Amino acid sequence: MDNPLVETARASVREVFKDMFGLDAAPGEVRVGGQSPTHGWDISGLVGLAGQAQGIIAVRMPSSLAAAMLERSGVEPGDERERREMTGHLVAEFTNIVAGHASSAIEGHEVDISPPVVVRGVNHQIAWPDIAPVHLLPFSTPSGDFEIAVCLKL
Repeated sequence: MDNPLVETARASVREVFKDMFGLDAAPGEVRVGGQSPTHGWDISGLVGLAGQAQGIIAVRMPSSLAAAMLERSGVEPGDERERREMTGHLVAEFTNIVAGHASSAIEGHEVDISPPVVVRGVNHQIAWPDIAPVHLLPFSTPSGDFEIAVCLKL
């Protein structure tokens, strides 16, 4: 697999998950894939990469894991609206951190990272650019599974 982001993303996810949420994120087998109409993810954080490297990094998970992450972060929302808003911000920030760490693996390339965007909805679809394969990095935690998806063209 000739994607320099994959191993760096895998390591940074484990470190950040442990530091931010006190959870071990055990990595699974990396696979190449794209969109499945029944992937099961409820919320995704997306970051675009531009410059000498282009692509997308996505963090995809069920909303139950996002809620557990918010709870483990120590943040206590006041009501359901605030909980939903804060969960989205948390997923966006986690995605931004992972993308920032992972993009550091692209040595010799200037890379700009877009602000994160959060997409919600059961089995929502991401229109992956047709520039490179999408590498899927699954993780398992005691609070639920999630995956990092990386599409990168150098």
